[in-house]
Amino acid sequence: MPALDDSQVPPGFELAPCPLCGGTRARLVVRAGDRLAPQDPTRHSVVRCLDCGLAYLRPRPTVDTCGRWYPESYSGGGRGGLVEALDSVYRSYQHREVTRWLARRRPARGLLLDVGCGSGDLLAALRDDHWRVQGVEPQAPGAAWARDTRGLDVLTGRFEDVDLPQSAFDAIVFSGVFEHLHDPVGALGRARELLAPGGLMAVLFLPMLESPEARLLGERWMALDLPRHLTHFEDATFRDMAARTGFRVIAQETYSGRHNAAQLVGSVAPGLQKHRFYAAETGSVTPAGHLRPIAQRTGFLVATMAAWPVTRLAAALGKPSMRSYFLTNATAPGVRE
Repeated sequence: MPALDDSQVPPGFELAPCPLCGGTRARLVVRAGDRLAPQDPTRHSVVRCLDCGLAYLRPRPTVDTCGRWYPESYSGGGRGGLVEALDSVYRSYQHREVTRWLARRRPARGLLLDVGCGSGDLLAALRDDHWRVQGVEPQAPGAAWARDTRGLDVLTGRFEDVDLPQSAFDAIVFSGVFEHLHDPVGALGRARELLAPGGLMAVLFLPMLESPEARLLGERWMALDLPRHLTHFEDATFRDMAARTGFRVIAQETYSGRHNAAQLVGSVAPGLQKHRFYAAETGSVTPAGHLRPIAQRTGFLVATMAAWPVTRLAAALGKPSMRSYFLTNATAPGVRE
């Protein structure tokens, strides 16, 4: 493994300390490029804190520059046409697992906040499941799509900055978002302030760096997603962070029909990573132009179905490539597990 070298920090990046403990001593874990920009030769470094064990990106994009690493299609929505319609049906079906997970733990429903809601796919599914919903999305195109197309109440901005009422939300969801945050500890602290007494927080689809899939694939592991993923969790480090911010984990899910197999497929076959071909699509293609996107999705669906048994087995053996956590205030009465 190459030595850790902090001597050169690219423009728009910063050398930040460990997001959990503030330590600066670290060792290199892996270097990898940006899978959404394969022509870019830049290699990004994931390091492990020698004080608390948390893995994180160093150096990392600053708050002001991180948006340049997200293609406009990253938050979803707005692609249009037959391909988008077919994909929307698939996503809606898969979002049902989240509605089931939340309904099991919060059957009374209530007011829910989706942090980093993208174009509102999950938020719309939760609204249909009788939640009262609000979203926050930092990327303006996705937030606009959620408001204008789906009629959702979505604020444009960073979770840390938008104005939200304290002690108001019965549930707060971070779905595929937590690893993107510059200050995950601060986000947990703010979520604790916004939750109503006995409220439920869900941190969904958190990639697990200690999984056999991550270890085997190394820099090819899609869930590294550098430089967009800033913190790289393991079960122990996430639980440590939750405990330090006054939360306790009450339940978890270790398998997602939507994500686990798709992540493995995207790792093994980068051309079938959904964000890669989303970025190449527009809503103004001619009918002939749909042939390539449809072929990509056909290949993706076939490969994903083939990967389902492998990823299900890994989860059943206690070695999942991602975990979804359900938390509540450490001093609050128990929420249904």
